[in-house]
Amino acid sequence: MIYVLCPGNFKSGGPELLHQLVYQLNILKPKSAKIAYFDYSSKEHPYNPELVDYIKDNWILIEDIKDSSDNIIVFPEMNVDKLKLFKHSQKYISSIRVDNFLYTNKFRDMKKYGGLIHAISWKIKRRGYNKDNLVRNADLHLCQSYYAIDFLKKMNIKTSKIKYLSDYINDQYLKNSSEALKKAKKDVVLYNPKKGLKFTKKLIQASDDLKWEPLINLTNEEVLDKLEHSKVYVDFGNHPGKDRFPREAVTCGCCVITDKKGSAKFKEDVFIGDEYKFADTDKNIPYIVKKIKDCILNYSERSKDFNEYRERIAKEKQQFISDCNNIFIN
Repeated sequence: MIYVLCPGNFKSGGPELLHQLVYQLNILKPKSAKIAYFDYSSKEHPYNPELVDYIKDNWILIEDIKDSSDNIIVFPEMNVDKLKLFKHSQKYISSIRVDNFLYTNKFRDMKKYGGLIHAISWKIKRRGYNKDNLVRNADLHLCQSYYAIDFLKKMNIKTSKIKYLSDYINDQYLKNSSEALKKAKKDVVLYNPKKGLKFTKKLIQASDDLKWEPLINLTNEEVLDKLEHSKVYVDFGNHPGKDRFPREAVTCGCCVITDKKGSAKFKEDVFIGDEYKFADTDKNIPYIVKKIKDCILNYSERSKDFNEYRERIAKEKQQFISDCNNIFIN
């Protein structure tokens, strides 16, 4: 049996990938995989309702896992401390979000990625410690991004213990992609206020003639509608893995502009031209605003620059299925 650990009652790109993994494994080999929830608020309903369709009844609680050499347990990178709970099972780490792992690792990493106050707070509470050895001792690493692969190689993890396992965006974006590209677009710039807001605010202040709209407190359907009817999506967050929002935005027809942090440094992860990637420095603000306006004024032409990215995204689901088969089934 394959058990995939996941925090309960939670929804984001990471947990959705974990649910997608269980879903695909059970298609390839029925009843071969289950989600195992931890940190849940209810034993009866430990799942997020928006993800339950991936798994149906294929879930248990972490305490019900049988620790056996016949089993594989997949651990999220944020929870590698749970490797210590299991002595006999094969241990795989899903290396989804590099920066998130470092945010909770040793003091130096926590200070770099969360700031000094965050690092001191975790040190006092004894929540943070060096997890590098836990990572090195895992049997296999499943990497959602080339950023993660690069990170593990720098940790001197053997190449034989690293496997690429991407994810794919929700089918609702892919099935409507061709129609979304035909829809009338508004001169609107979208952004995620949960990521890179400090720098994004500077862009907004430098372009008060543009209409900016945050993607927050919206249903999935409302997000989809915004993406389908806007011309530009900017993302100046930290890109801890191969994020979904840029892929969802470009699939819906948006021109995408990002920084050069994390996975955005890697063309394989964020497949847009260098002219659409900027370091988030004050001196670059005029150039970023100029590029945004160029995308709006010349949308029909600039949109074509993202056609290859859209084609790659459309193939991700089939690649994910193939990777699942090669890693877990064959």
